[in-house]
Amino acid sequence: MIKADFHTHTTWCDGANTTREMVEAACRLGYTDFGVSGHADFSMIEPGFGMSEEKLSAYKRELLALREEFAGRMNVYIGIELDALGPVQEAEYAIGSTHCVKKLGEYVVVDDTEEKLVDWVERLWKGDWYAFAQDYFALEATVYDRTGCDWVGHFDLLTKFNEGFKHFDENSDAYMEPALAAMKRLNAAGLPFEINTGAISRRYRTTPYPSKRLLRELFLMGGRIMINSDSHNTASLGCGFEQAIKLAGECGFRRLTVLNPGGGFRELEL
Repeated sequence: MIKADFHTHTTWCDGANTTREMVEAACRLGYTDFGVSGHADFSMIEPGFGMSEEKLSAYKRELLALREEFAGRMNVYIGIELDALGPVQEAEYAIGSTHCVKKLGEYVVVDDTEEKLVDWVERLWKGDWYAFAQDYFALEATVYDRTGCDWVGHFDLLTKFNEGFKHFDENSDAYMEPALAAMKRLNAAGLPFEINTGAISRRYRTTPYPSKRLLRELFLMGGRIMINSDSHNTASLGCGFEQAIKLAGECGFRRLTVLNPGGGFRELEL
């Protein structure tokens, strides 16, 4: 079992548990490496959501103190999750994600609720889910250019409510072509892609992001993967990791990318 996780959230943003509670829980699980990645300031979408610069400074101080406290037991890392349309804030590492797109002056949050997303697609894309996907991946392709992130978070987040291809066919050319164009551009920048199990723990999906077909394409491109839980509470730490490891192996991957305590990445055998 993997004993590392670098995409997690606490009460500094939209998580249910404090930073200490999350760090202590990870340590009890036997983790060797654990990172917290609070959401950057996203107040242009939802007032008060994410971390202001003042909150970010306090967040870093708390994590630095916890790093010292847990030294010798577990490596603690200080991260941030940036959005393609949000401000760029600094931490030790940054996850680059696309949570929303802007269409006709409206911010469309793709992982808010299914009802809201269906309404947005009906109104703004005239019900054309493939046109929506094209706009999403066109923005996703620029997430590194916009944020300078260290890896790609939940690459195909727009499928959160599409279990069983409920709204669109993820194997169709109309979907795969813009998705692969974005993946190729981000992979060419040298970014790892995370296999994200967050939607499994929250019971929106039975499989991780990205899809198996996209992961196979990433392997053929020579891409790298991470495995992260996107946990928002202590109970979901490590949720779906065995499934993610199996999926990675089925797609051809034999190595996993993780953060290195001294900076940068290191590779582990799956």
